Amino acid sequence: MGMILVVTPNPCIDKTLFVESIIPKPKIKVEKVKEIAGGKGSNVSRVLRQLGVEVGHFVLLGGYTGQRVKSLIELDGVSVYPAWISQLTRVVTTIVDRSWQQVAYFEPGPVISPQEMNQVLLTFEKIIPSVELIVFCGSVSDQNTQTIYYRMIQIAKKNRIKTIIDSRGVPLIEALKAQPWMVKMNREEAEETWEKKINCGDDLNKFYEFLNSKGVEYLILTLGEKGAWFRGERVSWSGYPPKVASINPVGSGDSFLAAFIFGLINGKKWNECLGLGIAAGAANAQTWDAGAITWNDIQLLLLEVRVETGNIF
Repeated sequence: MGMILVVTPNPCIDKTLFVESIIPKPKIKVEKVKEIAGGKGSNVSRVLRQLGVEVGHFVLLGGYTGQRVKSLIELDGVSVYPAWISQLTRVVTTIVDRSWQQVAYFEPGPVISPQEMNQVLLTFEKIIPSVELIVFCGSVSDQNTQTIYYRMIQIAKKNRIKTIIDSRGVPLIEALKAQPWMVKMNREEAEETWEKKINCGDDLNKFYEFLNSKGVEYLILTLGEKGAWFRGERVSWSGYPPKVASINPVGSGDSFLAAFIFGLINGKKWNECLGLGIAAGAANAQTWDAGAITWNDIQLLLLEVRVETGNIF
């Protein structure tokens, strides 16, 4: 069993300030501060590691904030493969009050020069020979990195490595041209990619056919509290989650993807992978920290997940 490589082009320090109340005042006392490595791929890596999977995290990092992200990922027990850039890695600051109301401030990502981009791709190419599966996650930081997924998927294909992508907008549209093996997205991302609304089962199948015509073999569509839908050439499954009290849904899609991959590499059937993903997403929503779930958390909810053949609508 080779390593799973997770790629995050636009990571961040995910900083949470816990306060009594968000109401603006000249001075607000912070009761607690928490920092984790942020970005979709950081969450995916964290959960895979919790599930005992050998995982490496390929991240673009810059400056002292990049060093901090690296050490935070390593604290989660994940091997880091950094590609260093000159501009600082961003910080995302979330302010949360005692009633779980929140406001998040997203700093702009670093600008990456074309020369740096070429260097990043060379670094990527060097580390992938021992990799079994590559998972591409999240946004990109600037205009110059819009084609990063497309170029990396091409390199992966040359090395006969399967690829999964969870992104949106231009970087995803570009990536589809390189024909990733599997695409995971939520409804909003799907509608943005397709430029049409998804309202019924017929739309689901047409959307899959649209992706399939571009060379994508498998699609996972997550629908939040409604559950998730999985589709391949001759296979279609719908999964329905248990009712849980949601504290923070951030990272639920990432936890879903990690548990789905865990099932996949352990030889589970598609419907079992889907069930594991849904249980993990629900477990993540019950806790504040993104991707801080365990196998036990997943097992507890798995019994309440329903997976059926066919369309979710």
